[in-house]
Amino acid sequence: MNVGIIGLGHGSRVLIDSFRISKINVYGIASKKYNNALLIGKKKKIEKIYKHWKNLINDEDIDIVAIAVPPIFQNKIVRECVNKKKIIFCEKPIGINIKSVNKIFSLLSNYKKNILVNYMFQEHEAFKVFKNLLRKKRKYNSDIVDVKFYTQTYANKHNLTNWKSNGKKGGGLINLFLPHIFDYLVYFFGNVNKKKIIVYKESKSKLHLVVDFESEIKANIFIDTNYKNQVHSIKYFSKNFKLILENKGKDYCKNFRIHYQSKSEKKYKDKEIKFNNNTKKYNKDARILLTSKIINKLKKPYRFYDHKKNLERFLYNENLLNIARLSLSRRKRYNN
Repeated sequence: MNVGIIGLGHGSRVLIDSFRISKINVYGIASKKYNNALLIGKKKKIEKIYKHWKNLINDEDIDIVAIAVPPIFQNKIVRECVNKKKIIFCEKPIGINIKSVNKIFSLLSNYKKNILVNYMFQEHEAFKVFKNLLRKKRKYNSDIVDVKFYTQTYANKHNLTNWKSNGKKGGGLINLFLPHIFDYLVYFFGNVNKKKIIVYKESKSKLHLVVDFESEIKANIFIDTNYKNQVHSIKYFSKNFKLILENKGKDYCKNFRIHYQSKSEKKYKDKEIKFNNNTKKYNKDARILLTSKIINKLKKPYRFYDHKKNLERFLYNENLLNIARLSLSRRKRYNN
């Protein structure tokens, strides 16, 4: 199978190597910066460099199109892929206008080719083990979970302004950081009470959300994109125990650890839960390895049942993101 990759930021950092691990030939690339595409093509030994993304999609030798562009451009590229009957791999969110997103999902509902979105954390062994522990240990519905995603983005570190800082172009804290968090929280706790997503924006680099689940779990989500020491933690607080999934390393995926803290009298006893962390042994960006696990599913024969379930998952996340955007917009109007 041959893949063509559109967009060479994340496309060059992660996707090229991910497809090669999955034994899919990276046949061609396209970028709005054609000279940069030529350099990457030469460095990565890629056969074809296209001046326009439409030329890549029109190439009959390409089976899969991987899209790694700002969300405002993804919709029209996905639509063109459908017209040319390509297998599709894209980033999240798929779009920022929910009406356009609903239209594209309506188009995809009867599509006879595989389409997947790059939600990687469900592929991580740490998240699978954490979910199993929750299922075994959880007894009370009124428990609380705190999610912290603290990092310093390249733009904040160097005081830059680009599309990633602009919500209208598909950047901003909600579009860039919430998709993964919503996806794995639904994976852990089930559906969200959509009437109870409250967003508080604290600054350009900080975001605080409160989310209630139908299972009566309450989640506090804290995002900070100008924090020098990277932290990604999920802390579950119950009456008699705490369950913690945490990564304090610079790699987004490599250094997750799980701790179970049981309450004895007024003290907590800490126990680290061991699991097979194959990302830690990988000597490159571990996102490459996790993304390859999703890509492997693209090689499987199309099954309508799987297709339907995948679309339901992706569209559910898009709707949650839209509710968060609306909540933030209402809060801005109220504060003004």
